Amino acid sequence: MEDRLPLLRALPLFRDMADGEILRVLACFHAREKRFDRARIVWDFCGEPLAGVILEGGATVQQEDLRGNRCIMASFGPGSCLDRDVLSTAGTAPFFLSVEAGTLVLLLERRTVMNPCAEHCRAHLLLLRNAMQAMAQRELQLLHKIDYLSKRTTREKILAYLNLQAALQGARQLSVPYTRQELADLLAVDRSAMCTELTHMQNDGLIRFERKRFELLV
Repeated sequence: MEDRLPLLRALPLFRDMADGEILRVLACFHAREKRFDRARIVWDFCGEPLAGVILEGGATVQQEDLRGNRCIMASFGPGSCLDRDVLSTAGTAPFFLSVEAGTLVLLLERRTVMNPCAEHCRAHLLLLRNAMQAMAQRELQLLHKIDYLSKRTTREKILAYLNLQAALQGARQLSVPYTRQELADLLAVDRSAMCTELTHMQNDGLIRFERKRFELLV
């Protein structure tokens, strides 16, 4: 795992940890990597009691109704933790975890992560702290999602989402990681209706956009 240290240092889960501490906890948690060469749905990690940290690529928790309509419930990119809560939710119909092609996940034994070692070493305590902060951040993301999904119209949902992204990215010019279909799934709206509304919003001088790039004008 030493060759992965430059990448691991940047992950929120290993914040404030020295290289030696990172390597120590990886050995303690029997860490190993798993790459998904093609996009697929994951119900668990081979039935084993594992948690995952995304190193490359990404994943989404999605919901699908009986008519095949999908809604993106949560998105995970590099540095995100796929813990028991995520996997148990994704493994319960109608939810599922969709992993992008080329995604690389660092797998850790869940039982070891959540139970400090006998020495209560600094590295393990830091990891627990960082894991709790990651959980709090995910709860905040869910609150943001509730906010824009609670809007009554497609225009209000789009504006609420774009304003949130502008605040997170610190600029009125912003980029989104989704295709039009994925964005519609995220906002729980019809893709055609959303695309029509985006055009109307541009004509009304509210936004400018090109593909995944947007600019808020008001």
